[in-house]
Order: sequence, then C-alpha cells, then structure tokens
Amino acid sequence: MTHGWMGKILDVNLTTGTISTRDTMPYAPSYIGGRALASRIAWEEIPASADALDPENRVIIATGPLCGTLAPTSGRTIMSSLSPRTYPRAWYTYSTVGGWFGPELKYAGFDAIVITGKAESPVYLEIHDEEVRLADAADLWGLDARETQLTLKSKLGEQTKVLTIGPAGENLVRFATVQHEEENAAAHMGFGAVWGSKYLKAVTVRGTKGVSVAYPEELIKEMIGAGIARRAPTVAFLKEKSAQSSKKPRPVCTQACAFNCSIGGYESTPEGRLIPAFCIGRVWRLDAMAPATYYSGGGVRVPPSRSFGRSEEIFLHELCNSLGIDLWFRLVMQPWFIRCRELGINKIREYDLEPENGTWFKQFMYQLANREGLGDIFAEDVRRSMDELEGEPPEELIWLGRELEFNFGFPAHREGRFWDGEPLPFWVISAMMLISSNRDPSIGTHQSCLLNAEFFLADKELSRRQFRRLSEKVWGYADAFEPTFENKAPLAIWTQDQHMLIDSLPLCDFAFPQLVRPFENRAEWEASEDISGDIDLTRRLLVDVTGQEISWEDMTLAARRAFTIERVLAARAGKNRVMEETLASHFTLPCASDGTFISEEDFSRLIMDAYYSARGWDLEKGLPLPETLRALGLEELIPELDEIRRSAL
Repeated sequence: MTHGWMGKILDVNLTTGTISTRDTMPYAPSYIGGRALASRIAWEEIPASADALDPENRVIIATGPLCGTLAPTSGRTIMSSLSPRTYPRAWYTYSTVGGWFGPELKYAGFDAIVITGKAESPVYLEIHDEEVRLADAADLWGLDARETQLTLKSKLGEQTKVLTIGPAGENLVRFATVQHEEENAAAHMGFGAVWGSKYLKAVTVRGTKGVSVAYPEELIKEMIGAGIARRAPTVAFLKEKSAQSSKKPRPVCTQACAFNCSIGGYESTPEGRLIPAFCIGRVWRLDAMAPATYYSGGGVRVPPSRSFGRSEEIFLHELCNSLGIDLWFRLVMQPWFIRCRELGINKIREYDLEPENGTWFKQFMYQLANREGLGDIFAEDVRRSMDELEGEPPEELIWLGRELEFNFGFPAHREGRFWDGEPLPFWVISAMMLISSNRDPSIGTHQSCLLNAEFFLADKELSRRQFRRLSEKVWGYADAFEPTFENKAPLAIWTQDQHMLIDSLPLCDFAFPQLVRPFENRAEWEASEDISGDIDLTRRLLVDVTGQEISWEDMTLAARRAFTIERVLAARAGKNRVMEETLASHFTLPCASDGTFISEEDFSRLIMDAYYSARGWDLEKGLPLPETLRALGLEELIPELDEIRRSAL
C-alpha cells in the first residue's frame, strides 16, 4: 500500500475533451511531489517552442505527499506553467497557493492535474472523486473570482473547493491571478492569463477519501511537539507591542496549520463582514504602503505610495482579489505614477494621472482587468509598458519603471534596495538567488534565510554571535552570515534546496525549515546564545507519512535534480549568464539599510562566478556541466543543453 501519495495524476486535454489518468509512482519519490514533480512533467511535456498563451503550454496543479495529512502547514498547492509575465520572453516557473484545494484534490484521489490544449468556449473542470468532467462555463465567463466561487459552491455544494480566474485572467492581463477562497491565489506569475487563453474558467474538486499515513502516532507526536497554537518560527515577536498582541486570534491561510503566524490578520468591511488578510494584503490595509515602497539613494527616488484610508483600502484589496490581479501591482505602479506627477507629468498619452485619488485608482484597477484606456498599456506589466512608452515620458521615468521590475519582470523584493532594505550579507544571498531562479526567489525563502535579516536589523552584534554559532552547527563554518561577500554561495544554494523541498512536500516557508527556533518574546531571544531550530523536522514528517526511510542526502539530491531541470527549462527561453548579468547595475545602488553596494565587475566575479562554480555550472553561459547532470542522474538532459549552448553562440 502506498502512503502519502494517492498514486494517480489526472490528465485533461481541453482541445479534444479527453480525460485520463497516469501513475504517480514513476515520479515519486525521486521527485517527491509538488514543485519537483511538476518540473519533471514540464520538461517531458511542454514543447521547447511553446509560448505561455499557446494551447501546447501546460497548467500543472500539484500536491505533495504531506498534503492532506496533519503535518503542520501541509495544505498548500503548487501551480506551474510557462509564465506570460517573465521578461523579455515566457519561461517555465511556478506559484504556490494556500487554502484547502490541495488537500481536497488528494481526498478525491489525485496527486496532480496536468491540463493542456484550448477549449472552443469557456469551460470549468469538475472533479468529484473519480468522476471528472468538463462543464460549460458560459454563464460564469465575465463573473469576478468571488462571484464565480459563490456560484459554483451553491451549485456543487459548500464543501467544494474552487480555483478560478476573474476578468483579468479572461482578458489576458500578464499578472492575472488564479484565486482560491478570499485571500489565497497563484498570483505572481500571471497564470490567470494562461487559464484565460485556454478558456478555462475554474477547476472544482470534492473528495471523500483519505490519505494513508504510514506512522500516524509518530506524526501526531511530531505535530504536538512542533506546537499547537504556538508561534511559528518567525521574527514577528520583535515587532509586537505587547505580549498580549501575540495571542490575538489570527486567520489560518492553509489547511493543517496549527501555528500562530504573524503574516495574517482580520479586518472588517464597512458592512461588518470579517475577512482575512495575509502578507502583501496586510501592507495594503495597515497603512504600511509608504515605508514599504519608499527608496532614495544613488540619485534614485522611489516615492512613497499613499493610503486612501482604512475603509477604502479594504474595499480596494477585496476588489483586487475579485478582479484577479496580483496584489503586488500596486507596489510598483502607484509609486511610478506618483513620480510622474512629481516631475510634472500629469498625463500618459491622453489619460489623466491621479494616483493619490482613491476613486481614480479604483477606476484604474477596473481598466487594468478589462484592458481599457490606461489599463490596456499597463496590463502588459510595468517592464513591458516602459518598452511601449519609451521616448514619451522623461528617460528617468522609463529607467525607474524598469528598475521597479528589474528582476526579469518581477517587482523588486528583498534585494536590499526597493521594498526591503536587507543589509549585507543578505542582499548578496538574494542576488545569487535572483540570477539563478526562474521567478522572484524571495517569496519562498522566508524562514530559510532572508527573514533572518530582521534579527540583524534589531541587534547587529548579538545576531552576529548567534548566527556564527548557528552557521557552524548547520553548515560547518562560522562565517556564512558575516557581512562579507565570501562563503555566500553555499548558503544561497542551501536556501534554494530548502525552498524546493518546502514546495515539494509541501509546507509553508514562513514556518519551515525551522532554521531558527520559535521565540515567544524579545527577552527570550536576547537571552539565547543558541537560536538554532529543528531543521530535521521536515525529513521526519516525510518519513512518518510515507514510511520510506529517506535521508537528508536523498532529499537534497531530489531538490537539486528538480532545480536543475527548472534551470534547463529557463535556458530554453534564453535565460543564461548574458541575460543575468543585466541585474548587476541594480546592485550598484546603495542598500537602503546599510549603504553597501557592489560594482558591476565585482558582481560578475564575487556573485556570479562564485555561485555558478558552487552549482557545477559553466562560467560562460551559467548552464549545468555534463558531469553535474550525470551526478544528479540527469544524463538525458545533456543533448538538449548542448543544443542550447550551440544556439547561444
């Protein structure tokens, strides 16, 4: 009997209407599940010539072996596809979704769904245990994401879990989301546009089975030991105004989460409805927008965004989710529009700019989702809109727009400059991940590395002592977190390995891996010299669920195998060292928190060369060497990489 995995993957061809299944186990445990599983399927099945909005592109919705069990935070879902947002061309990437869809898919008997083709007219996929069908969605097309979910739940039952797109996805907005419940979404990658291009409005699932667990008693012990209603291991305690504030009820964003997490909170709508807000959503609502977006340094100014008041912000946030737009759009677009006004630019083409006016901003959001007026220009995202507008506004504005989405079309995030002022050495680690990842890597590396910068910002000397001991204990050398450029590649790679594992099991990256143990208050942290957490917990959870005695070496090999496949998939689209060197100029700007920076020459040598060498990639193209592929058991990728190298000459 198989434990953890359900043993079936659902295949759906929208062009032909055919539905079939395949066996999961040829992929597991070598690719575990979730993101790693999806990478292997994508390499085998997405044509190298496909574009994001082509019928041949796949939408892969995958869970992992822990999903649907009591393993803490394991209810997450991974979605993968070619992204219409990546710049300058589409390449393969992924997104994670909280909520309850993934467990319900397991309860229906499936580990993953692979969707290809394009329907002739709008459809939704309905899954009820083994009964799977494509249904007409003509009456749903045009509804927003919230209306669609309510309509389908009233038709199929309240227990039905729904993934759906809103108007932005239907109109192929490049940063359109796939929504689930009120606040969960596959948001950053523009997968809503991929669904829209396929005429896929929604996927619904209702399952009545269970997930078999090999050692249920041990799993329960691990869950209790990790802490029920206890703080997740984050640095939130540093920001709490009182001990009481840490105990207030917080919403749960993922099934099986038993932690008291800092990233969520409740808000009330004007009509009194209680709604959750997580992470970026809280930035919108808690008037934190201005400090989050302001930057000044190196002759660059990113003006602070403006809040429209609590009631209006709650409305706009809900509207964003209903329209199916990535919440991050505001963190780049509103500051850019405000900078236009500061420079005396009050119109873009014939369209007025009033970014500090709540009514105008609401209308702009509708225009984005429906590709009307000014929204039609910016529905292509900021980076592409700068290409469209080049030569019209002053060059400073074109440059600023490109820098706000400097990371191949993704908004700046935890790179030490715009949005998060991560000090040295954290922005160096971030830079290494930025050059090598196929999306914003910082969304998914919170607990494994970057969130720990806040310890250093709170007390630099104490944190240096604590993290030297932690570094020696975990990696075998003491200076991984020292404010230098040396010995950072191993930490960047370890962080990426952990990110892959967390997304493949799956688990929440705000809680795992537990590099730093949970603290209840600042005094407890300040009194601790050994702050290390229980990193092995993720492996033990996998053993308890599957019954397979897997080692850390095995898990690391699986992570690196999948990451390497993702690298090859991105290389198909031309992502290599030449493209990645364009990021260097961004890091010549001073860090917002400590003023540190790096020259373009040193970026190439100390960041790119060091990282590529540690990965076993060539220094010319930044692509995996044949001996690296053989060590990972990926010999079959060698011919394709040889062809990619020849075509890049």
